[in-house]
Amino acid sequence: MQTFIEKNQKLIIGVFILLGLFLLASTIKTLRESKLVGSGLNATNTIMVSGKGEVNKSPDTAKVSFSIRAEKKVLKEAQDEVSTKIAKIKADLIVKGVEEKYIKTDSYTSYPQYDYPQNRCYNGACPVQSPVLRGYEVAHSITLNIKDLDSVEVVLGILATNSVTDMSGPNFGFEDDKMISREARDLAIDDAKNEAEKLAKSLGVRLVRIVSFSENGGGYPMPMYAKTEMGVAMNMDASTPEIPVGEQKVSSNVTIVYEIR
Repeated sequence: MQTFIEKNQKLIIGVFILLGLFLLASTIKTLRESKLVGSGLNATNTIMVSGKGEVNKSPDTAKVSFSIRAEKKVLKEAQDEVSTKIAKIKADLIVKGVEEKYIKTDSYTSYPQYDYPQNRCYNGACPVQSPVLRGYEVAHSITLNIKDLDSVEVVLGILATNSVTDMSGPNFGFEDDKMISREARDLAIDDAKNEAEKLAKSLGVRLVRIVSFSENGGGYPMPMYAKTEMGVAMNMDASTPEIPVGEQKVSSNVTIVYEIR
């Protein structure tokens, strides 16, 4: 009679072949990973290089924030006044090309306003005077995202004629600031690679793999703030300032450690 092994010889051989292929694939994967950044066996001989990248670009977006406030004895009257002014500003902005989706409400608040009578003393008695309700203040704060930078001065002019308060901006920046940062980082990496190749050639060694990578400083571009001389409240007599946009510099600094042989 045939033994179990004899009967299943082909099956057993197939299993061993599959097991061998699995172990081979795992070994190849481990060897490949050892050449990737920061993985594999510990490196004993290394060099460290730094690189810097800078990108100069003109901003493609601007943000302006402002508020409309009203105080009335009756809350509804204050709300109506604020709503009417906001509606007019929105209509004027849309006519000048600002899309409604870029007119965003930041906050809407309403608070009672009180007068606090001065306490007076009579014959040694100082009765506490209760606060007197004066009315209600309503405030509606909005941020504009301006895509057409040529219209910034026009937008400021519209706000000036509508007596807005608490205006901030324009603050210039980028629609896709991550892309600008990546461009700067790519330049910094290329700079570090070139430095590593030069250093390896001078030392008479060969670059094997990247052991570690870090990015220091730089990062996302900082928005530019344009200073306006319009005070707390703007009115029809306020002149529209000329706002130069210029360019912003976005930088990245990287450090790369290479294993050498």
